[in-house]
Amino acid sequence: MTVELLKELIAIPSVNPEHTDDAAIANEYRLAVFLSAWLSERGFAVEYDAVGDLRGNVIGRYGPAQADYTILFAAHLDTVGIDGMTIDPFKPVIKDGRCYGRGACDMKGALAAALTALDQPGLLASLADSGIAVWVVGAYGEETGNIGAQRLAEQGLAADAAVVLEPTRGAIVHATKGALWVAVTLYGQGGHGSNPAQGCNAILAALRLIPWLQTAWLESGGETDAPPDITTMGPGTVNIGRIQGGNAINIIAPQCRLEIDRRLVPGESPDQILAALDQQLQALCAEGHATGYDVEVLKLGPAFATPIHAQLVADLQQALQTVTGEAVLDTAAWHSDAGALSRTCREVVVFGPGDIAQAHTPDEFIDLHALEQGTAILRAYLETVCARRGPGAGGAIP
Repeated sequence: MTVELLKELIAIPSVNPEHTDDAAIANEYRLAVFLSAWLSERGFAVEYDAVGDLRGNVIGRYGPAQADYTILFAAHLDTVGIDGMTIDPFKPVIKDGRCYGRGACDMKGALAAALTALDQPGLLASLADSGIAVWVVGAYGEETGNIGAQRLAEQGLAADAAVVLEPTRGAIVHATKGALWVAVTLYGQGGHGSNPAQGCNAILAALRLIPWLQTAWLESGGETDAPPDITTMGPGTVNIGRIQGGNAINIIAPQCRLEIDRRLVPGESPDQILAALDQQLQALCAEGHATGYDVEVLKLGPAFATPIHAQLVADLQQALQTVTGEAVLDTAAWHSDAGALSRTCREVVVFGPGDIAQAHTPDEFIDLHALEQGTAILRAYLETVCARRGPGAGGAIP
């Protein structure tokens, strides 16, 4: 059963190391070992791409080496931290139709559903006989920059259909925004606070920059090529998440740092956005409001958009209709590993049981009915692809 597998996954700590100082729960290697063994026992050829001693990506491959069609299930191995949790994070509890524990929703529930779907007797062999390869990836570092998925994309990992496992309430998320995180440090000239005119206050320079960030910068990404079916995503956005400036109350601030979250819609150019920022910072310096600046890109995750008429979307829609009687398409403002994998995979969606509202919460849980339903949908999806591409169903990739 999916819930029993989920309980095993929750009991394996895999907290992103940037979210904890406790070596007993930090890093993804314990879960990587479990996933590697699970896949190996079912005939997958497993590769572990180690990044240091405690982190790395798991890649499991089943089916023909020269497949006619490749399906990728992509999960992230890390969870967020456990500070402030009101439940025991690694001792899963079943109560009132829910499974509680860190990662239950984000996203060990979706991983358990996918693995259980694949474990149906004879299904993997039938897929392989139809020329279909199934790959399962466990990526590290999703919670702090999608670094595992970025590494996979840089290595050229490519599939025809990639299902990125995240809690989407069973909706097919076929487009999400990208994320450009930037740190801007403005420099001024320090001096005694009793005579501000004798210095150059970097905090005041930041105050001049902020209105531009919230207006003109939003128009700097160029013409988007977003298809009309993702208009529900909304426009690009800017959030100034943190400001740190100055040394003391009686000293003219010699520096001020802003950390900014710029969300990108499909088609916006990160290069144009960064170039516009650089031009504005140069202008602030030329006008004497700052003496210099630094720009550091903390994260760049691309947006992605898969057309609603894509084969992957159609196959998942058919599976949803079979299991639930309806198929919901959606877009999202949040970012996931799908952005990185869209660089190399032909068609990408984000899908899984669970509600994103429960992710990262102090009492994280997943609804058990949704969990089992998610398993059934993913199994029906695999059966749909197998039937469509099996013997006598046509050979070439559509």
